[in-house]
Amino acid sequence: MPTVKVDPEEIKRIKKEIEALEKERNEIRAKLEELEKELQGWIQKRDEKNREVQGLRQKGREYKAKRDEINEQIKALKKNREEINAKLDLLYQEILEYRTKRDEYNQLRRLNMPASKIQEKIEKLEWELQTNPKITQEREKQIVDQIQVLATELEIIQQADRFHKKLVEARKKVDQLKKARRAINLEIQKLANQSQQFHEMMIKSFNQADEVKKEADQYHAKVIEVRDKVREVRRQLRDLEKKIREYDERHKELIAYRLVARMRARKDSSFEKAVDALEKFKKGEKLTLDELLLLQRYNLV
Repeated sequence: MPTVKVDPEEIKRIKKEIEALEKERNEIRAKLEELEKELQGWIQKRDEKNREVQGLRQKGREYKAKRDEINEQIKALKKNREEINAKLDLLYQEILEYRTKRDEYNQLRRLNMPASKIQEKIEKLEWELQTNPKITQEREKQIVDQIQVLATELEIIQQADRFHKKLVEARKKVDQLKKARRAINLEIQKLANQSQQFHEMMIKSFNQADEVKKEADQYHAKVIEVRDKVREVRRQLRDLEKKIREYDERHKELIAYRLVARMRARKDSSFEKAVDALEKFKKGEKLTLDELLLLQRYNLV
């Protein structure tokens, strides 16, 4: 190491510069710590809002699933109602046919008496025909004609009654189907109300999620803003620490030059060896244990 003349004022100036830079570094570190704390606060708020958003959207999906499940039930009930309506249409057609047939037969009636009376008259006439040995041919013909008329009337009444019974039975089926349809309508209305409630709850949850997401986005914007500040302050800190290292190295170098000058003035041979070891150290050469001890002894590393 060559002997260099060192200005003590230069050493003092560099020392003061280092102290000023270290003070500035401490201030920047404090500012960085404050910004990082603020950043973590915004991150926490953003993450909390995002979790709230996820919870609200999950609720919205659950409400939607329940609404859709109920709508499927309504769809099945409406299909049943359509089937009932189709059966009712057929029954209305049958009722019209039965009523028409009954009325047609009733219009064919000639006697204003019930079937039991007609049957009774037929039986009396037949009894007379079978038990009167002195019956004349004219009377016999008269009885046969009367029986024929009465039998025809009885057949008309029976046919009218048959279609009337079918009409009554069809109307009973209509009443049963109408009752079933009313029950289905009530169930559909009840389920429709439930579906609407779940639909409104779903919409509310998704709307709330959107509103909370806006808050989360605002917090995220703050995260980005503060994170950029943190990066800038960290850059400033790195630049400052680099500057401090440069000044520190220069300061140590001047101290070393001054120390070398003093030691050489004292003609300290061990120090000369330490100086040589320092040169090797700077060149990246391998040092012996003794050389390392010499560097430590004279505080050169």
